[in-house]
Amino acid sequence: MRLQRGRTSQAWRQVLSIEGGGEFLAGKLPMRMRRVLFIAALPVVLGLLGVLPRPTQLDLAVTVSVVLCALALMGQGWGRYPRWRREDPAEEPEVPPAVGERLVAAREDERNRLRDDLHDSVGPALAGIRLRLDVAAERVAQPATRQLILDAAAETRRTVDDIRRIIDDLRPPELESEGLEEALLKLVHRAGVGGELEVHAQLPCDGPVRGLSFATELAAFRIVGEALTNVVRHARARTATVRLTEHDNAITLEVTDDGVGPPVGKARRRGVGLASMARRAEDVGGRCEVLPRPDGAPGTLVRVTLPRGEA
Repeated sequence: MRLQRGRTSQAWRQVLSIEGGGEFLAGKLPMRMRRVLFIAALPVVLGLLGVLPRPTQLDLAVTVSVVLCALALMGQGWGRYPRWRREDPAEEPEVPPAVGERLVAAREDERNRLRDDLHDSVGPALAGIRLRLDVAAERVAQPATRQLILDAAAETRRTVDDIRRIIDDLRPPELESEGLEEALLKLVHRAGVGGELEVHAQLPCDGPVRGLSFATELAAFRIVGEALTNVVRHARARTATVRLTEHDNAITLEVTDDGVGPPVGKARRRGVGLASMARRAEDVGGRCEVLPRPDGAPGTLVRVTLPRGEA
């Protein structure tokens, strides 16, 4: 019996809907997640094709279990993702600054552990898989099978590059080694590379900003990074400016662009980046606002005020 395409897709979604788990096969999960699952199953597939030693029943059972567990876990995360997007920061309970800083510190500790695991375990393991695939490609005579292995090796290489970028994002090395100003300058430089956006920085001229807690520096770095990402992706702007101003007990950061203006209505409520910026500021006792430009010109102003904290 031949099923129509639409009915088949609907049936698969119903069978595989473990709170969004079927989204993997629907192709809606991020590409790097699909790559990891693909690489996990690849040795068994190649064994079944006769390219590598044929897998045992235990190999098959372990691989199927790993893939199913990964699907279930990612399905859980994907199923919750729309709820994260609908969160309104204004409805969240206010967190005292001291508690917020401890939360930021705990979150960074977790990020550091994840970064170490990726750096010490997952990255080298994927690099080893890539080398094995390169060797397997050299030993295969069939052109089609050899090309399949070469494609898998290239995909693995791209995944390794993705993991390196994730490692850098989890613990910005420039923030830790060079300080907030240099880290902001690098964000400005990255935002202006490879595109039509011209980005400027206006930072204090009387030396580096001192007396900031690491939680405040980290919040400032990530909020500015998110704001510049929004400018690049959504604002259709030609220029943007990052401005840092010091006060006695706080700092103010402003990211201004000449694009289409701040999101409104449903688009504003759906903005994951806007909620993330507000939450990061509130975690350390600060405030983040997304406003039209005060001079009346087209564009958006992101203004964040953060306490200095305990350095």
